[in-house]
Amino acid sequence: MGKKVYFITSFAFPRYDAGATRITMLARALLERGHEVELCGMGDNTVFEGIPCRTLNPYRLNRIFNSISWHLLGMSCVAYAKRIIDKADVVVASSLPSSSTDRIKALCRDAGVAFAVDCTEWFSPEEFPRGDKDPEYADHVRLLTEVIDSKVKVIAISSYLERYFAQKGCSVLRVPSVLDYEEFDPTTECCPQSAVVSIVYAGSPGAKDSLGVVLDSIGLLTREDLDKLSFDFYGVSEADLLRYVKSGSALPRCVHARGRVPRTEVIMALESADFTILMRDPSMRFAQAGMPTKVTESLGCGTPVIANITSDLGDYLVDGRNSLLVGDYSSKACAQAVKRAVNLTLDERLSMRREAFKSMRSGLDYRVYADVLEDFLFGDEA
Repeated sequence: MGKKVYFITSFAFPRYDAGATRITMLARALLERGHEVELCGMGDNTVFEGIPCRTLNPYRLNRIFNSISWHLLGMSCVAYAKRIIDKADVVVASSLPSSSTDRIKALCRDAGVAFAVDCTEWFSPEEFPRGDKDPEYADHVRLLTEVIDSKVKVIAISSYLERYFAQKGCSVLRVPSVLDYEEFDPTTECCPQSAVVSIVYAGSPGAKDSLGVVLDSIGLLTREDLDKLSFDFYGVSEADLLRYVKSGSALPRCVHARGRVPRTEVIMALESADFTILMRDPSMRFAQAGMPTKVTESLGCGTPVIANITSDLGDYLVDGRNSLLVGDYSSKACAQAVKRAVNLTLDERLSMRREAFKSMRSGLDYRVYADVLEDFLFGDEA
């Protein structure tokens, strides 16, 4: 008999952000195993792919009331937990304030309901306006170091978080950045067709993605190499990119800033590209504790990745097969990887596209984790 699982989070359903997409994948994994799931977050009140979505923010489109709803997030998610606790077998929290997570944990304990937290980040102070003095950062650290204790089940996105919580005595399951391979239709047989190698970056870099290293690497390439390259940056404006180059310098001719575009256009760009590119500073804790969804998305589009190894990417990226790995975190090493891409034959690029999609389907599709997730949350009760 199926169990009832409630996911409570600050993400916006249905899948308005990467966090909501991850929770939806976990929910679909349980749904396919015969369990009932319900999602509650800051998005819409709707039914999405057969999954009920409840909202903590019915005024999302009103600027003033939307702001009020965010300020009341902690109270609202606890109130929702109180309403559903008697019907729940498991409650999974994600990206909630530490105090409200603690209160939901207590509600579950008193009701005899299993409580889990999906943990996908360990932020670094550099990501916050006031660094380690920022209240939001302090709350995040309290969640990870105090609220999540040995009585909490943890779904961890990385081995870094898996090790940390296991050392605290938590029951931990590692589920990486998973997606649905059926949502992608990689055009492996249609691409590549051009001698020009197209490389795409898609996302909002913030403090995580090192676009400066990527742009510096382009400046190290020869004119002959640059004539064979096209770099397209989606989600990034030209003004954004110019902040990463030397003052007064222009962007190279092969670099195109596409700005913010609809997600459908981004996916089409990924599917037709030869490579995506991603560089992150491996010395930063966020780079080791998280796992970039954009890598899974790229592989799902049948597009190999140029990247340095952070987090658990080494478990999924194989140099020369579904990726070109950057030897170290430097512009010089990145330029060497891009130069390798330029020198690949059309057949080699096509082979890497096939391998990219194959690796996503076999290791980063949510179905791969359905059984272990069910066993983790329910054990012999499933």
